[in-house]
Amino acid sequence: MRSRLTLVSGIQHLLGRENADPRVAQYLFVAPVLADAVYVRLHGRGELGAEYVAGLALVGAVTVLAILIGRGLLPERACIVVPVLDIVSLGILRLDDESTAAAVVVFPAIWLGLQFGRRGGVVASVTVLLALIVPMYLVDEPDSAVADTVQHLIVTVSCLLVVIVTAELWQNKVVEAADAQRMLERAVGDSADQRRFNEAILNSVDVGLLALDARGQVHSVNPRHRRFLEALGSDDEILDHAGRTYGPDGFTVLAEHELPTWRAVHGETLRDYLIWVGDQVGERRAFAVSVSPFFTPRGTFDGAVLAYHDITELMTAARLKDEFVATVSHELRTPLTSIVGYVDLLLEDVGGITPDARAFLEIVQRNARRLHRLVDDLLSDALKLGRAELHLGRVSLAGVVRACAVEAEKAALAAGLHFDVRLGRALLEVQGDGERLAQVIDNVFNNAIKFTPPGGSITGSLRREGREAVVHIADTGRGIPPEELQDVFVKFFRSPGVQLDAIPGTGLGLAISKTIIEAHGGSIDISSVVGEGTALEIRLPLVGPPAARPR
Repeated sequence: MRSRLTLVSGIQHLLGRENADPRVAQYLFVAPVLADAVYVRLHGRGELGAEYVAGLALVGAVTVLAILIGRGLLPERACIVVPVLDIVSLGILRLDDESTAAAVVVFPAIWLGLQFGRRGGVVASVTVLLALIVPMYLVDEPDSAVADTVQHLIVTVSCLLVVIVTAELWQNKVVEAADAQRMLERAVGDSADQRRFNEAILNSVDVGLLALDARGQVHSVNPRHRRFLEALGSDDEILDHAGRTYGPDGFTVLAEHELPTWRAVHGETLRDYLIWVGDQVGERRAFAVSVSPFFTPRGTFDGAVLAYHDITELMTAARLKDEFVATVSHELRTPLTSIVGYVDLLLEDVGGITPDARAFLEIVQRNARRLHRLVDDLLSDALKLGRAELHLGRVSLAGVVRACAVEAEKAALAAGLHFDVRLGRALLEVQGDGERLAQVIDNVFNNAIKFTPPGGSITGSLRREGREAVVHIADTGRGIPPEELQDVFVKFFRSPGVQLDAIPGTGLGLAISKTIIEAHGGSIDISSVVGEGTALEIRLPLVGPPAARPR
C-alpha cells in the first residue's frame, strides 16, 4: 500500500511540474526495457550482442543517476538528463535486430513533455531524431526496420504534441488550484484571526450578550452574561424568566409576551428596554436590554442577539437624586408659597403703601413667583409625574386657562405685548389635577412672554373638537429652528440662540408640561416658524356630564 501511494504521489508531482522524484518515472521506464531484454535473450541468438549490452549498461547507469537525484545527492536540475539518456539508450538497444525497445521511446519523450513543457518537447524531438534516425544512415537496415522506426517516430512526435498541450492545460489548472488553495488558506487564517478578535471583544465588554437561534434556543453567551446569571442565581442561560422579571418601576411583573427574550424570538427590535430581574426586592438588578434580530438572505428570521447592560447603580443614583431634589424642593415650596401669598395680600388689600414701597414689593412678587415656578419644575421632574401622583377630579379647563390668563396678561402688558385670550362660555370639563394643569398653562404663557419682543402679540383660545378640549396658544416671537423642534420637550434643552442671548430658564418647563399632559391622557404639539412665532396646542379628553344626584 505504501509503495502504491509513493507511485501515485510521484506521478502527481510529475504532472504538476513540481520537484519531481525521477526514480518513479525511471522505474516505469526500466520495466519494459527488461521485458525487451528477456525477449531478445529467449528469441535471439541465445546471448545478447555487444550493442545491446551497452544499451542495458546505459539504462542501469541512468537508473543509478535517478536514484542519486531522488535522494538529494545530485542537484534537481540534472533531472532532465535522465529521460534524454533513456532515449539514447533506446537508440543503442534498437541496433539489435531482435529488439523492440524503440517502441518504448514514447515514454521518456512524454516524460520530458510533461515535466518540462515546451522546452522538454524540443529536447525530446531533437534527442529522438538523433537516437533513432541517425543510426539508420550509419547501419544498413532493411526497409521493414526503417519503416518501423519512422512509424515509432511519428507516434512519438504525435504523442509528444498531445502531451505538451495537455501538460500546459494541466499546469494552468495546477496553478489555479494552487492560487485557490492559497486564497482559501488566507481566508481561513483571516477568519480565525477575526474570530479570535471577536472573542476578545465579547469577553472584554461590560455588557452581557446572549445569542438565540430561530427556535429560541441559546446559541452562545459571553462571560459577562454568565456573571449576571450567577449573581441572580439563574438555573439556565436565560436571564429574564416570567415571574421574576419586572417593569421599569421594579414591582410590576412582566407578562411572557413582554419579556425581552420572547420579543427577540418573535423578531422585534428593542433599544434600552428597562427591566428589573430578581426574586427579592433588595436583590433585584436593573438592565437596559437591546435586541437585534438577524435574518437569512431570503428574509427569514434566523435568530437574535440580546445585550444586557446592568444599570442598577445608575438607577439607584437617579432615585437618590430625585428624592433629594424632591425633599429640597418641597421644603422650599412651603415658605415660597407664604411669601407669594403675603406679597399678593399686601399689594391688593393693604392701603397706604407708598409708590416706592409698591415698586419694591412688585419686584419681590415677580422674583418670588419666578422662584416658585422653578421649584415647581424641579419638584415635578423629581416626582416623575404619573397618574398616581395626580389628584384627579372634574376640572373646568376654561376656569384653569382663565385664571392663568389673568396673571399672564399682567406680565405681557408690562413687557409691552398685546394679549388676547378668548375662551367662550363652555365649561369643557376634564378629569384632571387643576394645579398641575395650571402649571402647564403658566409654563406656556411664560415662554410666550419670554421669547416675544416688545410690540408683539400673544393669543389664546379654547375650543371643543369631538371628545377633546383643545387649548391653542400662539405668539409672534423669535420662533424655533426646524432642527430644534424635536428637542424642545427634552429635559434641560435650551437653544444655542437662547443661551447666547442670556434669556433665563432651566429647559424643564416644556418637558414637565408634556409629562403632565400625557399623564392626563392628552397630547401636546408645537409648531414654529423662525421670525414669525410659535404655536402650541394642548389636547385633553373631555368627561361626560355629571350624574344626577338621587332625590
